[in-house]
Amino acid sequence: MIALGMMSGTSLDGIDCALVDLQQCGERLKIELLDARTFAFDGTTRELLDDVVRRERGGLAAVARLHRALGRAHADAAERFLEGRLVDFAAMHGQTIFHDGTAALTLQIGDPFALRDRIAASVCFDFRSADCALGGSGAPLVPYVDMLLVADADEKRVAFNCGGIANVTLLPPRAWLDENRIVAFDTGPGNMLLDAWIAEASGGRADFDRNGDTAARGSVDVPLLTEMLADPYFALPAPKSTGRERFGEAFVHRFRSALRELTIEDGLATLLALTVESIARALERYGFEDARILCSGGGAKNSRLLQALRERLSRARVEPSDVVGVPAESKEAVAFAVLGFETLRERSANLPSVTGARRRGVLGAVAPHGLSKLLAKIAKEDAR
Repeated sequence: MIALGMMSGTSLDGIDCALVDLQQCGERLKIELLDARTFAFDGTTRELLDDVVRRERGGLAAVARLHRALGRAHADAAERFLEGRLVDFAAMHGQTIFHDGTAALTLQIGDPFALRDRIAASVCFDFRSADCALGGSGAPLVPYVDMLLVADADEKRVAFNCGGIANVTLLPPRAWLDENRIVAFDTGPGNMLLDAWIAEASGGRADFDRNGDTAARGSVDVPLLTEMLADPYFALPAPKSTGRERFGEAFVHRFRSALRELTIEDGLATLLALTVESIARALERYGFEDARILCSGGGAKNSRLLQALRERLSRARVEPSDVVGVPAESKEAVAFAVLGFETLRERSANLPSVTGARRRGVLGAVAPHGLSKLLAKIAKEDAR
């Protein structure tokens, strides 16, 4: 089954595309990544994202325009990526414009019908709403895929994804035998605060700290780090999820005066330490400080962040998820292709132990194109 997975995350930097061959192998799932690329947003879409998501202005009309623009952006990215290659279906996460996991309230937008009509294939979308309807936080959803692809028979593993927000999936040996043993949650900020501060402190000359080089030249302001770590979110038990509403511009505003008293290097070093310390404390809380930590997302390219995590968790083994066959840069796009596959097979793909939902449930909606033929093909392959 050839699927196109598409992901646009909290960093708001573009659309990740992954072309994946999916095959069911007993209770596990075999994936082969055929191709992967990231496409930056065009200027108009980026401006709309800034207005609606970062600046929280523009009203309902702006949200509607962004919904349309994101649909077209996904269609354009898919067309450029596929270059005429056919897919059985596509799955798009959409762009989160609001998330409050405690209130079971979340919203992802982006017109799936624009994508459907451009690639002439069914599109799965809106994966979080079903979990929220069951009282869950709607996030994180990728832990189900981590269970299928990352869990090991013998060793404890942590699937660590560092996008704008950092999240972990804690996988004991043979986690698939009892999914209630799986713990997963957002630990707090990933790259979001680092990106926001370097953009502000550099006057817009930079929008991210490549390899963490600037942070590596700085020193951590321990009193400021301690004050940041006092945020109540870090003390909450799982299940929990968070987003830009807590660790975005509002968080920067709270500590702007203190950050401005530091050099740009020291400010970034302190924010990077916040990401690392919040992750480390979360793993220690659940006894996974000595696990194999498999890193994905944009943060997997930040060599200083990974080194700081190795130094903080000296008993852990920290490495990119590629070493176990899960592509670090496109993992979440692959994950939503898998979730779309489960939607089409009407298989539940949330984990109540992770999201807090009352029960398992089938996720996602479908914008159909030749759906009966697609479902017949899936049923035939599942019967093998």
